[in-house]
Amino acid sequence: MSKKKAGIATEAFWLRLIFMLFFVLAYQIAELLILLGVILQLFFIALTGEKNLFLQQSAANLTAYAYQLYRYLTFNSEHKPFPFAPWPEGESPDSDPYRLDE
Repeated sequence: MSKKKAGIATEAFWLRLIFMLFFVLAYQIAELLILLGVILQLFFIALTGEKNLFLQQSAANLTAYAYQLYRYLTFNSEHKPFPFAPWPEGESPDSDPYRLDE
């Protein structure tokens, strides 16, 4: 009768650890890109008075990706995010609550 190994002694543990290190790095990059998008969007709105739709949708996709990364890193999901799954599509932007004409 063989007993199932548990915890640190399993190959699955070490493989998950390697993936987690990779995804921590991916999260840090996503976080920087989101911050860059925020700054660029602020400049774009300050200069033109309009939102940049590309930046807006890119930020929505990056936040969906960051959410998937957090779920994997916190053991709330066993599904590996991109590049092991399709790139997530973010939600469509909300209407602007600060504009009265919408």
